[in-house]
Amino acid sequence: MSAYQLVLACPRRVERVDAVESFVGTDASGRFGILAGRAPLVTVLRFGLARFRQAGSERWRFLALPGGALQFDAGRLSIACRHFTVGDDAAALLADLTAEARREDARRADLRHNLDRFERMLMRRLWEIER
Repeated sequence: MSAYQLVLACPRRVERVDAVESFVGTDASGRFGILAGRAPLVTVLRFGLARFRQAGSERWRFLALPGGALQFDAGRLSIACRHFTVGDDAAALLADLTAEARREDARRADLRHNLDRFERMLMRRLWEIER
């Protein structure tokens, strides 16, 4: 079986993994696998874990990500996302990913609250100016 390169990219770093033999991920249609020689593919990965195995290894490595864009073509599998973590312990990676998602949700709620306060303050000031 032939192998391909996996390129993981987020705003802070790019990581390359050579000699990937198999990849399993999940998109809106369900779980799918990628082997070398597959037809080109573009899809959007769902929040959660994906896994891959390198040539000559029997163990799976896991990739935790909050969704992302996947492209496979010409011997390269590229994934772009906001952040990612690669490791061997699926349960720990999923727990970390879930905790990070909760922190992001809290930051978004705080930002929304601050924007609402700013908008109310701005409207009040405009109202005062018009009087």
